[in-house]
Amino acid sequence: MSDPEVSSQRLEKFPAFDGFRGVAVLVVVFSHLPQVVDSDMYNMAWKLNQAPRAAYVVLDIFFAVSGFFITRLLLRERAKTGRISFFNFYARRALRIVPVYYIAVVSCYFVFHFGPWDTLSLLTYTFNFYHPFHPAPHPLEQTWSLSVEEQFYFFWPLLVLLVPQRLLSVVTGRVIPALAIVSGLVIAAIYGSRDNVLSGDLVYMSIFTRMLSLSLGGWLAVREFEKRLLRGWHCVLFLAVAILLLIADRVGRSTDIITSQAAYWTLALAAYAMISVSFVSTMVFDDGVVKRGLTAFLSMPILRGFGHISYAMYVVHLPVLFFLGLNDGALSGNKAPLAQVVLAFAITLALSVLSYFALESPLSSFKARFGGAPAQPAESPVVEALPTGAPSN
Repeated sequence: MSDPEVSSQRLEKFPAFDGFRGVAVLVVVFSHLPQVVDSDMYNMAWKLNQAPRAAYVVLDIFFAVSGFFITRLLLRERAKTGRISFFNFYARRALRIVPVYYIAVVSCYFVFHFGPWDTLSLLTYTFNFYHPFHPAPHPLEQTWSLSVEEQFYFFWPLLVLLVPQRLLSVVTGRVIPALAIVSGLVIAAIYGSRDNVLSGDLVYMSIFTRMLSLSLGGWLAVREFEKRLLRGWHCVLFLAVAILLLIADRVGRSTDIITSQAAYWTLALAAYAMISVSFVSTMVFDDGVVKRGLTAFLSMPILRGFGHISYAMYVVHLPVLFFLGLNDGALSGNKAPLAQVVLAFAITLALSVLSYFALESPLSSFKARFGGAPAQPAESPVVEALPTGAPSN
């Protein structure tokens, strides 16, 4: 049944999330760049960016953001029409994500000469399962997060359609997050003693564990839909618990109480999910000084500009680094000339701008044919990735 009150409401836009995407993609790209031999200031900024693992946190926030916006769109469509058009949903996703991604995959196939199995995993959006078992450096290894997103898109509309509204909050806020944590512990039990690195990477890149933040983002959309907003001390509590979890996780690892990478990353992802819920809740539901300050900063035109081209920047930056021989600097500690790093960033930026104006923006105009609006911020995908694989400490 349609709810006239809900269906008549317009989806509020959040321009600050464009700016957040801009900040996040810069954090991620910077985390992949190497240190340089001729700039102490650059190296200091590089270390400050790496130390708090900012890229890991922004990735998780983007999973929560994606879960929130996708779910609120699906909820409003179901309230308005009594159903969900799967064709329109997947058509909008394909217009936004597929062209840039497949152009990159095909181009990299010929430039870097991929093998048949990694090519197949890239073409089928299953690279997040392939890469943990084949952990060699790869020009498109960051796309594991896009695989997670596509797998989420595959079944989430059906879940939102079939689960009764009265149960949706429990399913998205409790059942699925609990199953995500259990899946991490199961991976730890199965693979932990056999291959510690493999188990850590599986937890880190699996759709089963990453449903923790994706589902909690959807839970926030359900709460918004039901007018049960999460704000104030709830956000502070989530953040405080997350910090305590991260401290306990790190202490447990350093004292050998936690010896399994899978267990370590399961706890870390739980903490990241709480940070993500706190951030999204603050940005969407709150009206205090923190939200106003973050909104003012993230709404800066230059940051929103980077946000608009962030998807292409994510897709192309690592292949550019591989092509220029800079791909292993962030992990190995090798340093490069500043001019070479600037060149890599400039090429990435140029390709991203070209992609946005020549491909992404024109294609977005077709989204209106499938029940969407051109260049709608709420429909932007998770586009950030992290340094290669899950680290060992």
